[in-house]
Amino acid sequence: MEVRLDGKVALITAASEGLGFACAKHLAKAGCAVAICARREDVLARAREMLANAGGAEVLAVPADLGSAAALKHLVDRVIEAFGRIDVLVLNSGHVDYGDLEELSDDQWRQAFDLLLMSAVRLARHCIPMMRANGGGNIVLLGSATMREPPPHLLLSTVMRLGVAGLAKTLARSLAPENIRVNLVAPGYFDTGRVHQRVRDIMQEKAASLHEASAEVSGGVPMRRLGSADELADLVVFLASGKAGFVTGSTIVIDGGGSRVLF
Repeated sequence: MEVRLDGKVALITAASEGLGFACAKHLAKAGCAVAICARREDVLARAREMLANAGGAEVLAVPADLGSAAALKHLVDRVIEAFGRIDVLVLNSGHVDYGDLEELSDDQWRQAFDLLLMSAVRLARHCIPMMRANGGGNIVLLGSATMREPPPHLLLSTVMRLGVAGLAKTLARSLAPENIRVNLVAPGYFDTGRVHQRVRDIMQEKAASLHEASAEVSGGVPMRRLGSADELADLVVFLASGKAGFVTGSTIVIDGGGSRVLF
């Protein structure tokens, strides 16, 4: 099934590497002009060059901190200045601190709130009026499969991402008559830097070997492997396309069968 998005403009956040970069790459291959952001300017510049070389798509790279309201407004303004529109918003977000209730400070809670939840609120607020004016659009929010089965060490992530899930469902219902679709993708364990960091953390906490720590991370995946970023990106491109025209308000888990919940 060929999916084309020629003439569309996609904004992908936290897209200098990992899942965000894969989404940008696949959207560019589908014909989108793409705008990407990240905090580290050197890594962002390298990602822009790789995207431009891969498919010849128009690529804009804007340094931005997702936790900053001013930075997000500047980001959207730059995209509009460069391309005149935004048709697809893919909100990928950064890492928040691990810890349980007694360990986490108020500052850590506030940072997680701004990074994970308010970034979605602010970018939706900026992008939806343009999508409405253009006759429609697509918002794909990247969450986590752990929202349904929260592990103790991901308290901040779980709480904030559940807020994002509520935002997605509410927006999907209110915006559907205007041809703006909103969906949430909930990935499990993927072969990315964040998972590699989790493996290193387990090695340190439990004095485990690399093999033992890797097995602990992926051992609950029935497919007995980590997902690839390209597999997630294919799903995101599908959701952003007309092939998924009747899909909105959905939370789609992509985790190799790891989730044990029925619904």
